[in-house]
Amino acid sequence: MTTSAMNEFGGPWTKQKLEILTEYLSGYTTVLKNQKFQLTYVDAFAGTGYINVNSPDARQSSPLLQDAVDDDAASVLKGSTQRALAVDNRPFDHFVFVEQNPAYAGELHRLQAEFPNRDIRIERADANEFLPQWCESQNRRGVPWPYHRAVIFLDPFATEVDWQTVQCIAETKSVDLWILFPLSALTRILPKEREPDEAYAATLDRVYGDSGWRSVLYNTQTQPTLFGDEQVTAVRSDQRAIVDAYLSKLDSIFEKVAPSSKWFCNSRNSPQFAFMFAASNPAGAPIAVNIADHLLKRW
Repeated sequence: MTTSAMNEFGGPWTKQKLEILTEYLSGYTTVLKNQKFQLTYVDAFAGTGYINVNSPDARQSSPLLQDAVDDDAASVLKGSTQRALAVDNRPFDHFVFVEQNPAYAGELHRLQAEFPNRDIRIERADANEFLPQWCESQNRRGVPWPYHRAVIFLDPFATEVDWQTVQCIAETKSVDLWILFPLSALTRILPKEREPDEAYAATLDRVYGDSGWRSVLYNTQTQPTLFGDEQVTAVRSDQRAIVDAYLSKLDSIFEKVAPSSKWFCNSRNSPQFAFMFAASNPAGAPIAVNIADHLLKRW
C-alpha cells in the first residue's frame, strides 16, 4: 500500500486511542466468551486499516509510536479495523467497516484477503445514513438484538456524527459505543463572548441533538453602559463544560456511561478530542462501563 492510500497520522495520542479500544475489545470478547450471542464489531469511520506515521514530525512528537508500528513497514501503524480483526481469544462473529471515501473503502478490501476466516462486510456509505438502518435491520436478519451484541467505534475527523445516529445506537439496548468527541472542532465554532452564528448553531444542534447547549454552555452577563442602559453579553463556559454537556446527553439515553473521558492533546498541549464510552444493554452495562472507565483512567 502506498502512503498516499493510507490514513494520515492523527497525533501523538493515536496509539493511546487504539490501545484503549484494543484492550476493551479483548476484555469484551473474553467476558462474553461462553455466551451464545452473535458478536459484531462496527467501525463507522474505518479509513484504510492502516495509518501513515512516516512523517518525521509525527515520529519525533510521539515516542509511543516506536513500539506500535509494523516490523516490516516501520512507517505503518495498524488501525482500529486491523486490531479488531486480530482479537482471537474469542473472535467477533461479524465485522462491518463503513467508509464513505471510495479510495479508502477500496483499500479495506485488502483486509478480506488478509483475514480470510473473518466475516467482513465493507460498506461505502455515510455513517449517519448507514448506522440507523443497520441497527434497525438486525431484527430482520434472523439474529434479533436479544441474541446479538455489538461494539461500535465512531472515530470522526470532526463534527460528522449526528445525535440522531447516536440515539439509534442507544435504542438497540445491545450495543457498546466508543466515540471520539471533536472537542477542538466545537471549541472553534463556539465563540467566547457571543453565541455562534446561525450556520454553526445548526451544526451544534445536530451534534447535541437540540438547542439545549445554549443554556448549558453560555451564561448571560449584564453590565451598565455610560448611557444608563445595560449591555448583555453571552459568555461561553470552558472546555470541560463542552465535554460534560455531551456526556450528560449520552447519560440521558444510554443505560450507563463511563464517568471518565480521556482527553487527547496536540503537541502544544491543546485539547483536540475526548474519548468517551457508553453501554446500552441493561444487564451488561455495569461491567462494560467498569472495564472502559478503568482503561480511560489508566491511559
